[in-house]
Amino acid sequence: MNETMDLQAVLVTSLEAAIEAGDYFKSRFATELVVKTKSSISDLVTDVDPYCEQLIRTRIKRAFPNHQVLGEEAVEPGREASERATQAVSQAPALWIVDPLDGTTNYVNAIPLSVVSIAFAASGQLQVGVIYDPYREEVFYGEIGRGAYLATRADVVRWLQDPLQARPGMRLSVSEVSEIDHAVMATGLPMRHVERETLMQRATQLVLQAKSLRALGAAALHMAYVAAGRIDVFWEYELNAWDVAAGVLLIREAGGVTQDLDGRDYSLETRNIVASGRRETVNRIVDTLRGA
Repeated sequence: MNETMDLQAVLVTSLEAAIEAGDYFKSRFATELVVKTKSSISDLVTDVDPYCEQLIRTRIKRAFPNHQVLGEEAVEPGREASERATQAVSQAPALWIVDPLDGTTNYVNAIPLSVVSIAFAASGQLQVGVIYDPYREEVFYGEIGRGAYLATRADVVRWLQDPLQARPGMRLSVSEVSEIDHAVMATGLPMRHVERETLMQRATQLVLQAKSLRALGAAALHMAYVAAGRIDVFWEYELNAWDVAAGVLLIREAGGVTQDLDGRDYSLETRNIVASGRRETVNRIVDTLRGA
């Protein structure tokens, strides 16, 4: 097996990098941070974000020197820059998609809801995904065709010492809830979307139908929770590849459905996403948000 497709080695590097970066930002939690604004007042970056991305990049470069990396902190702020950067590498033969600290606003406000998200894709097809929540020491990980799992940090660290043993953790499975009025729904409301007033009205229709609503402020964490069956359906506008790529792989491997909010199949260039355990739930969300 060549370097590009040695997915066991990719998974090992992903887990090592995620744990290193997550443990670092946890160590800086609720300490003095250097905080800057990027594209808007709600788009923040701290001195911790780029440091964590560099930790991840260093591990990837050491293990896979010829692979490409699409990382949030190396892309200029704003939608257009994100779209250009993603389009430029979306079909790369070996691409890592990295968000070193998803949930920066939570982090700045000392809310312990931030994660590391790392995905690996080959020619646009997701192969490996890892999401690490250092506060709860939960590691969500998966590989194409081999399922998605949830393990403790301690169990993953032990496994990394001997990756030939059985993979740690419990296998993930998405929720079977298909009715909106029985669903725990999660979203990040479209505050920056150009059609936000119309979309907010349609979103309100969905929220009023749902059993319960969660807005955790970290898209990757929402996606991990969909894969784990903790959240029944998640949707959000204006996300980037690094926000959701790892989560998409996990949800697929856990038996779920992901697509864009226009009803098209997910690709690395998808920015408006819906994810659930059931196709009928996804269709209901898409129809409502499109005003059908």
